[in-house]
Amino acid sequence: MLRVEYREGLYLPDIDLWLDADGPRDRCVISHAHSDHIAEHRAIVSTPETARIFQHRRGEAEIETLRYFERRDYGRYALTLIPAGHCLGSAMILVEADGERLVYTGDFKLRPNVVAETAVIVPCDTLVTESTFGEPLYRFPPDVVTAERLYAAVDRALSDDRVPVVLAYALGKSQEALELLLRRGYRVALHGSVWNVTEIYRELGVEFSGAYEKYDRERLKGRVLITPPGCRKQPMVQNIERRYIIMLTGWALSKSAPYMYKDVDLVLPLSDHADFDDLVRLARESGAGRIITMHGAPKFAAHLRDMGFVAEHLAHHPGSTKGAKKQAPKKASNAIAQTLFD
Repeated sequence: MLRVEYREGLYLPDIDLWLDADGPRDRCVISHAHSDHIAEHRAIVSTPETARIFQHRRGEAEIETLRYFERRDYGRYALTLIPAGHCLGSAMILVEADGERLVYTGDFKLRPNVVAETAVIVPCDTLVTESTFGEPLYRFPPDVVTAERLYAAVDRALSDDRVPVVLAYALGKSQEALELLLRRGYRVALHGSVWNVTEIYRELGVEFSGAYEKYDRERLKGRVLITPPGCRKQPMVQNIERRYIIMLTGWALSKSAPYMYKDVDLVLPLSDHADFDDLVRLARESGAGRIITMHGAPKFAAHLRDMGFVAEHLAHHPGSTKGAKKQAPKKASNAIAQTLFD
């Protein structure tokens, strides 16, 4: 079987292949363009959508694109990118080498995503999976239920002459929140970073259910503002005298949520990651004989072993922080950093 190592990025030494490396590499396959999965590589392989967002965030690189389900042979191995459902262009990476099929999930979501391709499960021998929400506590309600709670909160805030401020990171969840709000006819203003990524979504063919505006502090009345979580302590949000802050994060189900988000009015469990049940579903439906977990809860591998799977947690290279970013926050002071990537 292919050896799998974590050396400041996922590395397959038998075929000299890097996946989602933390630091610059001569060549790296990237699953999606969130900042904790990309670096200033000399050359990348990704979907066309991820490549476009990578260019926006990291600048120029030598780019090779693969469309979903397009199999490309590199001699020692072949690559196929499979929809992951996490954000626009996100992909699970299927590596075929020496008769083995290995799937690296990157970040994924099996539930339908209103502005991204729905994830597809493919059979494999080895599954290397994220485990961000790999504890039984994290079983998300249906997104439609969470959306209705969002609408009710926005309605209450607007009727009370307050500005609803929705906290969601700039790539992926902001566009999902935007589409949900536009479907109900709300007027929505976007923080500059959210606006920029949303315009790229439109450039790439995503059709939203209405018009939206770029943030203008003089034109917030009657509008919902979508902004990254890190902005909630900045003047842009703090200077809104009558505000109602809504955080969208899977960590809403954490027992520590009331303390982590004590400066937020409402925390809703809208996530673009798989919850515990979907992590288990992927393990089961992939048919993998070997499962390697990473990027999250080390105990998830133990849960899988209890269910009869052959599973282990991949230890991170000493000094690497990538895996830590995906573990449940333990202190309120960590809340902003954690919600950048959930």
